[in-house]
Amino acid sequence: MDILEPSCGDGIFLECMSNANMPFRSITAIECETTEAEKARTINLHDSEVINSDFHRFCLDTDKKFDLVVGNPPFIRYQYYDENQQVLADEIFKRSNLKRTKLTNAWVTFVVGSCQLLRKNGKMGFVIPSELLMVKYAQQLRKYLAKTFNKINIISFENLVFEEIQQEIVLLLCEKNGTDEHLIEHIEVRDTEGLLNLDPHRLSFPTKKIDFHTDKWTYYFLAKNELDFLEKIKTQSMPKISSYADVEVGITTGSNSYFTVPKSVVSLYQLQEYARPMIGRSVQVNSLCFTYNDWLKNVESGAKAHLLVFTPDADVKGNSGVKAYLENGVKEGVNKGYKTSIRDQWWVIPSIKLSDALFLRRNNLYPKFVLNEADAYTTDTMHRVFIHKGINKKAFIASYYNSLSFAFAEIMGRNFGGGCLELMPSEVEGIYLPYNEQNGDLFNMIDSMLRNNASADEILDVTDEIILHQRMHFSKEQVSLARSIWHKIIDRRLNRETLKKREIKTVALKSKYHELNFLDIFDQYALNSITDNSMAHDDINWEKYGEKPLETPMVDESKNVLVSLVKKDNEKMFLDGSATIYYTGKKFPTSVALNKLYYFMPYIKGKGVRDLFFIKIARLGYRKEGTPEEDKNDLRLVFEVQFVKQLFEDYKPIELKIWRTFTDTTVGNLIKE
Repeated sequence: MDILEPSCGDGIFLECMSNANMPFRSITAIECETTEAEKARTINLHDSEVINSDFHRFCLDTDKKFDLVVGNPPFIRYQYYDENQQVLADEIFKRSNLKRTKLTNAWVTFVVGSCQLLRKNGKMGFVIPSELLMVKYAQQLRKYLAKTFNKINIISFENLVFEEIQQEIVLLLCEKNGTDEHLIEHIEVRDTEGLLNLDPHRLSFPTKKIDFHTDKWTYYFLAKNELDFLEKIKTQSMPKISSYADVEVGITTGSNSYFTVPKSVVSLYQLQEYARPMIGRSVQVNSLCFTYNDWLKNVESGAKAHLLVFTPDADVKGNSGVKAYLENGVKEGVNKGYKTSIRDQWWVIPSIKLSDALFLRRNNLYPKFVLNEADAYTTDTMHRVFIHKGINKKAFIASYYNSLSFAFAEIMGRNFGGGCLELMPSEVEGIYLPYNEQNGDLFNMIDSMLRNNASADEILDVTDEIILHQRMHFSKEQVSLARSIWHKIIDRRLNRETLKKREIKTVALKSKYHELNFLDIFDQYALNSITDNSMAHDDINWEKYGEKPLETPMVDESKNVLVSLVKKDNEKMFLDGSATIYYTGKKFPTSVALNKLYYFMPYIKGKGVRDLFFIKIARLGYRKEGTPEEDKNDLRLVFEVQFVKQLFEDYKPIELKIWRTFTDTTVGNLIKE
């Protein structure tokens, strides 16, 4: 047997093969990093060759074929490929009649190239991201693998056991055998110990036929009877949401913190002419129907319930308040944002359209579907749903609230950090929907139950019986099966955690510092501001803070300040006072009251603290958001800040009391230390 390892690193796979006395004829290992390749050569495995070369070049130049390819390919985004690698990767894809996009990760290229180097009855085993199962850029790869191999096994883990990878991974095991069958199996084990205890004979007999028409592989972990049931739904021509409505992303403002404002800002700057009703957070809608009264309640609560829709001439024809607000946008750099900078007038938001209904983009328990009776606009935290003419709107939305549609929502969407479910417009349109005009009589009941905080299961107990059993004529057993499928999928999504997280939780029980659950925060606020100090505190007088950093503003020593360690790659902008954003790490203490924070001070490692920043907004966001490198698996707490003054003449070392990362105190106490 001839074996290929396309990215051997320092030779961990080679070492394992050596320790296991694995029988083989030859081993060829490729590694582009010279230092790593030298380490791999020290293993001295018999009949093995470590080639210090790029796999792309090796793949295109070699005539050799292999019986087995194994490895852990690099997880590198397209943007980090050099120009030569991009050309070589394109050629590898062309050889398999595939097309590479700017979203295609390096591991995809390694998988495709390895397939090309396999013999007729070859086998392949890779450690790859679970993205394989669901992301759009891997869709053509899924179809390619399905057609190339006769047997595919996917092994996933209940716990995220590979801490260093920072994402869920799967083992992809593929086999050619020359038959016409194309079978797949999804096996889930608890952790690496569970993998060691897995009976290898299970891998020889996958039982599920590959569906060449499905876009995702996420649901193959379901049992065969569950898959057969879902397949029957598809073949029975049950319509999808797309049969009744068109779904589009919400309004992309370019800066939600600037263009979405509370009533107080509308009044202060006299923005009434440009202010439109809006809904931007899941917490703002706890119902099946968002009414005008619901919107008024949000307004009176101080929520950001207005969207500023400026006209192209607002800078010259607006009142003095409008002009001042636009000037503030320039001072805050809103005009230089990722989206705003490419507009003819940075303050003019495109695609201002009202929709009949709203569908939450990112969700915790289940995706909410809401009738927009208030004619409210929404940002890109929600999707806009435009219901086709002649469709009963209330019946359409009520029809979604059943176990089967909930299950398909899970299948169509993809999972992100913390168990969050995201659906894009095309995926929402792909949800199967048992629409019946009679379901309109359930609308008010569902609305009432949601307003009274009924659980999903309490609602489904009622709707499943009527929608699925009575009106769709599903048997009791089928209704029960639909519910169990939904539970199985959602439990799998929400219950995943790393061993490291478990250890942290155990320690936290003995500590006063608990971790803030970002997903819970997201469920309340989405990506909107959690607190906006310039609005939350009436005593803010911008004049006393000065319009320019060179002026000497007054500092209120009674106000709360958050001191936080700044990572090395962000130090420069905090050292020169140009920073406008601070991203926390993956954890943040619950002991810090976000609504009381007033100031921020960056802690520079090896130096201490010196500079004082004002916290304008606290919200959720992503590391490197708004750039091609944005990672939506990486949910963070984000503080939008503005330099106030240099509080100390030189850097002052202080103790970071929470996890050696944070200190929550007042400016006065900080000065006294």
